[in-house]
Amino acid sequence: MSEKVKLYVAAFFAALGVIAYFLVPLRFGGFMPSIALIIALLLALALFATTLSARALLLFFRESYVEIRKVVWPTRPELLRSTAVILGLIIVIASFLWLVDLALLAVVRFALGGA
Repeated sequence: MSEKVKLYVAAFFAALGVIAYFLVPLRFGGFMPSIALIIALLLALALFATTLSARALLLFFRESYVEIRKVVWPTRPELLRSTAVILGLIIVIASFLWLVDLALLAVVRFALGGA
């Protein structure tokens, strides 16, 4: 079966499961819509797992995991220091913008003949 056909059929099963979830009458029981959704999604996942896209996705996740293992995470003191610097800068910038806003408000009031 062609790769595109497999992907389309998998998407069809997923959509069918969602549609069945909303359209299966509740008189069959409270769990029937959920069971229909789970079965359809499992069929879609099983079909997707046989495609080249699934293999490429799995390879991407494996390579991402390898790269994430190489990351040097900051220590707690470094993290706290960085957070304090960022919060300090936020306060400074917010204060500056507040002062600029007050100055512009005074200029506009003066230009419009206010107090």
